[in-house]
Amino acid sequence: MYLDSITIEGYRSFDQPFTIEFQKGLSVLVGENGAGKSAIIDAIRLALREDEYGRTGVVDTDFHRPFIENADPSKAIRVMSVFSGLSKEEMVAFLPWTDIDSQAKLTIQVDNKETRRGRYRPTRWGGASRSSIFEWELFESINCIYLPPLRDAEAKLREGRGSRLARLLRNLDRELLETDEPHPLEEKIRQFNVSLAEDDQYAIARANKLIRQRLREALGQVFGQNTLVQFSETSFNRIVESLRLLFFPNLNAETPPGMFRSLEENSLGYNNLLYLATVLAELRSKAVDDDYLKVLLIEEPEAHLHPQLQVRLLKHLEQAAKDEKIQVIVTTHSPVLASAVSLETLIESIPFLVGISSGLS
Repeated sequence: MYLDSITIEGYRSFDQPFTIEFQKGLSVLVGENGAGKSAIIDAIRLALREDEYGRTGVVDTDFHRPFIENADPSKAIRVMSVFSGLSKEEMVAFLPWTDIDSQAKLTIQVDNKETRRGRYRPTRWGGASRSSIFEWELFESINCIYLPPLRDAEAKLREGRGSRLARLLRNLDRELLETDEPHPLEEKIRQFNVSLAEDDQYAIARANKLIRQRLREALGQVFGQNTLVQFSETSFNRIVESLRLLFFPNLNAETPPGMFRSLEENSLGYNNLLYLATVLAELRSKAVDDDYLKVLLIEEPEAHLHPQLQVRLLKHLEQAAKDEKIQVIVTTHSPVLASAVSLETLIESIPFLVGISSGLS
């Protein structure tokens, strides 16, 4: 299945119902600043509950307001998504959302009325009727990843709880993590920590003893606390969250050990490529093979990239969309990118936005 179209009403620059259609593989939206490209991407994020957008939610400025004096904002935001190309299995899974045309429809509406906590509460329903049963579990089979235009690739790849690298590693070992057995990596790290803490030839063991000794001297045996200096926590999540992605300028299997550098020493353009490669690796991992829909939203992939790299990147995205069954939707200002894709379909429903798409048979 794939996202066939969305209809946007009352959101940002879209007042009256406005429909835009997408292709099964790669779709590229090309337009000038203020044409509505970001609003389309954010409407998709809102509809598909993309994780970062789900945390921020709708704000008052998301409601459409005409550029006239004393204009009233729209009374509600409504985004209807239509999914086509459902397999027999997907038609059964998405039966609550499916109509007689074998298309799945999902609608979200946000009324312009704040709750007591100052938030806007969305209402979602599948299919044609607002009163139909809504299956929240179906969102678990939709994987939507968003790469913003001003990407901080270093921050996303840096170690920590929000690390994209940690997310990739968790997905790759999801089957192991779902068992009751400890992950083999946890035992290796535990043994490594024990060796560091007990062997006096390492400064770690000596430092730990000195800290304990000073605590006992200062607070006594009763009020003192024990300490442990170690390399990493032994839970799998904490281990992968402490890992860093390094790089080396030349792609060479014979690169000597220790010749790698940190991302802070890399260019912004290449860090963006590393970030994108990590996201694509996640979407291609076995752990997400069961997802019925995989959508990658990228705003301005040309950021900090030389035109030659722009073309290579977009052609790779086009091929990845075809080979890995990933729906990729890209916005760009770059005519270089626009000229690099197959010109099979024009999105004619945007009067102020030139849309160029490449479809899949």
